[in-house]
Amino acid sequence: MAIEDIVSESAKSSVESNPKESFRSKAYTYAVDVMSGWMYYTPTYALQEGLARYVCQGTVTDADIDTIVKTRLIGLGFHAIAMGPIGIVRNHVAKKWDVTKESPLVEKLKVNATAITPIQSFVYAGMLTGGMWWSGNWYIQSSVYAWGLGVGLGVAHSILYGFVQDKVRTFFGVKPAIGKK
Repeated sequence: MAIEDIVSESAKSSVESNPKESFRSKAYTYAVDVMSGWMYYTPTYALQEGLARYVCQGTVTDADIDTIVKTRLIGLGFHAIAMGPIGIVRNHVAKKWDVTKESPLVEKLKVNATAITPIQSFVYAGMLTGGMWWSGNWYIQSSVYAWGLGVGLGVAHSILYGFVQDKVRTFFGVKPAIGKK
């Protein structure tokens, strides 16, 4: 048995024998995933929603900005719930499909699109609806455009977000979903 295997087994058994440490590790990973989601999705979707308002109305009003700010605040809450599971699903899919940092970009795209896009489409619909409800500005048409744009660009977002999530994870000492073999 190689020394790496012994160290790995030792670390695994110490975490398994200490449930409090295992919980802390999982909570830390969850928090890092949430932070990476906030860092990526808050500014990109605010811009996307502003562009949708501009396309629909030819301008972006103060009421539109108010709705976008409220949508993004709601997004922080939704992402606090959704980003942890997205991270778990990315880990599972990457492991199941044996996708690593060395894998072709197309394989990484498949992992990210499969793990992120379906969850994010429901989350984003909730954010848009919540933002309209909170602000009282029921711009259904522009919200449908924003949602369609968000889901349509979901694959592109998943490529970029997957990269961001893995970089943030690495920075904070959490194993990336798509890492070295």
